[in-house]
Order: sequence, then structure tokens, then C-alpha cells
Amino acid sequence: MHIRVFTFIFLVACSFSPALSADESRDRLIVETVLKLDRFNYESASGKVKDAISRYLAKNSGSEEYYQLVERFRIAEQLPTLATLSSDEEVNARAAGLLVAIGGESAIATALADAGNDKVRLLMSLGAVNDDKSVAALARVLEGKDLALARQAAKALAGSPAGQVRLLELAESGKLAEELKNGVSLALTASVDPTIRTRAAKVLPAPASLGGESLPSIAELVKMRGVAEKGQVIYMRSCFTCHKVGDKGIDFGPALSEIGDKLAREAMYTAIIDPSEAISFGYEGVAIEAANSQKLIGYVASDGDHEVGMKVPGGALITIKRADIKSREPLPVSLMPASLVATMSRDDLVNLVEYLTTLKK
Repeated sequence: MHIRVFTFIFLVACSFSPALSADESRDRLIVETVLKLDRFNYESASGKVKDAISRYLAKNSGSEEYYQLVERFRIAEQLPTLATLSSDEEVNARAAGLLVAIGGESAIATALADAGNDKVRLLMSLGAVNDDKSVAALARVLEGKDLALARQAAKALAGSPAGQVRLLELAESGKLAEELKNGVSLALTASVDPTIRTRAAKVLPAPASLGGESLPSIAELVKMRGVAEKGQVIYMRSCFTCHKVGDKGIDFGPALSEIGDKLAREAMYTAIIDPSEAISFGYEGVAIEAANSQKLIGYVASDGDHEVGMKVPGGALITIKRADIKSREPLPVSLMPASLVATMSRDDLVNLVEYLTTLKK
């Protein structure tokens, strides 16, 4: 660092008494000074200057000045904070981009392993970065053993041009898990890039409706309007055995009585065509094998100290003693079959969704 630059910062840092070492106004002055300097080297700065910057970053996490400092001086000590910012409720591409740029894939792996981070939100922030490192990190999650997390990684990748290309490459090379293809197909058919849509149509054809007709993209389906009365007939034919509407239907899956207040059309189409994309809380599938070789598939309705209550298809509640459970494994996919849409024509599907939109309080 140029001697005059070093001397100036040193004088600023020492212009207050030790009793005021944590004074916010002094820390801000030091930060404003280093941001104006062309030749400031953070690594060789004095301990007092680094401490001032560290205190300022801690008090102003997520501010514009925070990002400027971290980006300009590549402050690795801020990686945990960047991981937290990347995991906030709102997608934060800036924090995720710095996390990748400074810490690389190892920082992402650490962040994902940290139970304090919201993994899904972190993945979505990474998906908005759109660079090679973030795409590579998401692809690694996509190819991992955690299918639920892989599904979220696929969704994140589909949100950026670079991620869409990687998804296509994985599909074309046969490396995309079968359970993910339906959701990836739906996402890529909505791409604004016609080249992506063309390539996707070849390796990831859209789900077929009754008769083998390929369904339009969800974006196109959302624009269509059906007849609610006809949709009610489709509900009685295809949904009645698992979902209740009022006092009609079987109580197995989530009730649909107020679904029109809870989901938009787009979410309804997604839930029907690719039910594993967003499994309702409390309805995660579980497979249990008892000591007597009895096998149960359903979801856990009650989980006591001595007994587990399983709701199984058909709506029956089966209780099994915890001591008799030989194995208990979560299912990687929804209990609702993805093939349900194949039992409907396109018009059937549109009419069903039209009916579901009318189910409100």
C-alpha cells in the first residue's frame, strides 16, 4: 500500500481515544475512507482498521455498503453471514453470488450442511446467480441422494439460462433422475428461450394427457378457462377416492374444500401434473415395515411414544406399536401418482382446475 494511504488510514483509526474504539461514527469514517481509496489492501491493513471494518459489517449486514466492502475486498470472514443472507425469505442473488465468488463450492457445501440455514431458500438464491460455479454447485445437489433436495435444486436451476442449459445436458446424457423429469420438463417448456424449449421437447417431452396428446405448458394452461360443472364430474371420477370436498370424498390426501383460496391456477396445474414438486406439509409419504413383514405405505397421522398411526390409501387409520416397527423410510415422491393426468384429456384437466378454483370459504 502507498505510504501516504497507509498513514491517512492510520491517523483516522488513531484519532479517537481507546475508550471510543467501538464508536460507530469512527468506524463509518474508516469504511467511507477505504472505499474511496484505489490502492487499499485489506489483507495488509492494520488490526485497528480491520476491526473497524468488521464491526461496521456486523452492524450493517445486508446494506449496500456491506456488499461493496465484501465484494471489493473479498472478505472471507463474511462467508457465514453471506450464507445466512442467502437463506433469507426473499431470494438474494447478490449474497449468494458473493458466497460463490469468495468461497466457491466448499462454502456452499458448508452452508447446506449447516442446520441453521434454510436449504431450499439457499438453493433458490443460488439459482438466481446464473454463473458456472453456482450452476455446478446446484448440479452436485441435483445428483445427490436426497431426492427432495434434488427436486429443489432442479427448480433453482430452471430459473436461470445457465441452469436450464445444465438441466438439458444432464437429461441428454441420461444423468437426470427419472423422478425429476416431469418437473424439469414443465419448467423448461416455460423457458423464454426457444432453443431451450426445442431441445427440451426432444429429450423431456411434456406429460401426455388421455390419448397420448402432449399437454401445453402450464403458462398456456393457465390462460384457458373451463366449465366448473364438468370439472366436478372429473373430481368425482379421478380425485374422489383420496380428497374430500365438504362431506364428499375419502379423507386420505389434503382436503380440497377451500383449495380455491389457497392455490392459484398455476399451482393447481403443477400439483396435478407433477405432484411431487410441492408435497403438502403433513402429507409426506412414509413406508413402514413391521416385524411380522407387514408393509404400510401412507403418511404418519400420529406419532406417539409407544404407537404410530398410519393413514393409508382408502382413508383407513392403522395403528402399529413402535416396538414392532422394523424399518421406517420417507418416500422420495408424493403419494399422489404423477400418472393421474394421463387419465384426463386436456379439456378434462382445464375443467377440473376451473372447478377447483370455485372451492372457497
